[in-house]
Parts: sequence; structure tokens; C-alpha cells
Amino acid sequence: MPWKIREVDRKADRRSISAIDTSFETQRIYEVAVATHSIGLVERTVEPAIRKSYPMADAFAPWSTWDTGWVALDDDNGVALGFAAVEYEAWHARLVLWHLYVARSHRRSGIGRALLGLVEEYGRSRGAKRVWLETTSVNVPGIAAYGRLGYMLVGVDTTVYDTLPYEDEAAVYLAKLL
Repeated sequence: MPWKIREVDRKADRRSISAIDTSFETQRIYEVAVATHSIGLVERTVEPAIRKSYPMADAFAPWSTWDTGWVALDDDNGVALGFAAVEYEAWHARLVLWHLYVARSHRRSGIGRALLGLVEEYGRSRGAKRVWLETTSVNVPGIAAYGRLGYMLVGVDTTVYDTLPYEDEAAVYLAKLL
């Protein structure tokens, strides 16, 4: 394992975390199918492929109220390869996964799985009964990865993203029972 994970020092790690390449490319998106008593994601192919990148500045924005995080660092040079941040909501025993990013160059190396393992362990230690997260309907690769790790669709919101660059996307909510 050429990397290690430790708790985030918000101030000291900000620059390295902010440099993580969050981009992905996909030729598949999900369209949200909503009926009176059901929701679903219908996969659709798009041409040309969509390239998306999440702004890492959001992880340190005032509205991003996570309070605990972990960073995966390259053993050789200390560069951030992955980042996860959470907030525990005691009123309904839910751990919110605010951020999970793995550098494009290190995906499918076990970093995401290891970070989520720490997230889930932390949630259990706090008394959380579930981990809950939000992503977008174009993040088909991320949704697939979460699915492989036991996360299930628990909701969507087709109204929340009404500004650029998200106006053609829907919020997709996933959760995993702990």
C-alpha cells in the first residue's frame, strides 16, 4: 500500500486536498423517473461524453459543515490522493458523508473503500444507524461504486439543482445501514 490515511488537519491539509483531481468522464447518466409512489433511475447513454469536476473549494466553504475528515496521502511525497469528510446528526442517528473524493489517477486502488471503511467505523462509534450521502444523477461511476459497497438509493430531488452548472441534474440520495 503506497499510501496511508490519517485524520484531516483542516488548515495544514487544505492546499493538498484542494489539489485533488475530482474530474470524471461518463457516457452514461441517470434520468430520474418519478411516479406517485415510486422513484427510479433510468440509465441513458449520452454523446458526446460528459466531463465533470467537483470544485474542491466547496469542501472548505462556510456551508460545508463537516466536522471530521480523513485524508489519504502518498507515502513518497505526502500528496493527497483521497479525502472523506462527515458530520454526525444525532437527532436521527445519521452520519452525513459530505465529501468523498479519490484522485482520478488513483481510483480503483482501494482508497475509496478504505476511506468509507473509516467513515462507517466512525459512524458506528458515534451511534449512527446509517451513512447518508448526496450526489448527482450524472455521477454514474460514483453511484456504481457506492452500490458495490452496499449503498442503496433512498431518494431523489429533481428541484434542488436549478443553477449552472447543475441545472440538468437531479440530486440522488444514497444510504447504507450500519
